[in-house]
Amino acid sequence: MLRPFESLMLRVLLVPMVAVLQLFAVYVLLHGHYGPGGGFVAGILLAAGMILPHLAGREPDSLTVTPRGASVMAVAGMLLFAGIAAASMLVGRPPLDYAALPIGATDAARRSMGILLIEVGVTLAVAGAMLAIFFALGDEVGGGRPEGD
Repeated sequence: MLRPFESLMLRVLLVPMVAVLQLFAVYVLLHGHYGPGGGFVAGILLAAGMILPHLAGREPDSLTVTPRGASVMAVAGMLLFAGIAAASMLVGRPPLDYAALPIGATDAARRSMGILLIEVGVTLAVAGAMLAIFFALGDEVGGGRPEGD
């Protein structure tokens, strides 16, 4: 039987480390359309911040997602991405033409908002998919270890 790893250093550093990971994920997301990174990297960092407490054997204190919530997050991200892509097609423009978004602002502001919404959708989809994979691999229904090992 596996037991949680008990370590004073792990207990002390886990909460600040998860907080820094989640804060850095938000930074990468918001900075993503100005430099390298963006939705994919932010999604991986966000998922890592949610998975780390589970790997340490502790109940997560902050952002907690269930296996069903991970699937919902992935689907919501994909729907947000598809909705932004299709919004410009509804007015007869090419997909992902952010200047055609029905937001009352200048073309530059619409483009900036469009790419930010796309990055948020990618972040949610990637984080949800990574969490769903983690929960599926940790599920003991299909391939758990036998009790005698």
